[in-house]
Amino acid sequence: MSSLQKMFPSLTLFSDLNWDQVTEEYQRDYADISFPEYLQQKASEGDCPPYLFEIAFYELARKEVYQLAEEAPKTSGTFLNPTALFLNLEFDVARMLKGAELGQIEIVQRPNILCIYQNAKEETQEQELDHDALSILEHLEDGPQPDKKFVKPEFEKTFQDLIKMGLVIYNP
Repeated sequence: MSSLQKMFPSLTLFSDLNWDQVTEEYQRDYADISFPEYLQQKASEGDCPPYLFEIAFYELARKEVYQLAEEAPKTSGTFLNPTALFLNLEFDVARMLKGAELGQIEIVQRPNILCIYQNAKEETQEQELDHDALSILEHLEDGPQPDKKFVKPEFEKTFQDLIKMGLVIYNP
């Protein structure tokens, strides 16, 4: 089993990749980019389905978040969880992989934004984000806010939900 196949095990559920050939080509011609980027390039050339690179980015993001050792901010303010990684997906990769675990291989094309992060217990979590959550998080993408005044009254419940999930850290 190749090291790439071990790193991206779900890809074999959705394709019949010849791992020896893929590994050889990647290492020979594309080693300067990540494997998911390699698959993205292959998809743009029509050499593999586009959902494969999204699955690879998803698996890589989960591994990266799992390995992060970030501490939550202790100062006052409103912060984005420092472990948060965002994926803008055209396929419902999380649903596809859950189905595959049950033996149901299905390609689900549905645009979504998924955030993968560690909660306060250092458990890897994922959350699909809706428009309301994104409207709050966009205020935190360039850095923390000194308070929560940026949260409009109609988004207060969403703000509280993001805090409960551990995606937003609020230190009054």
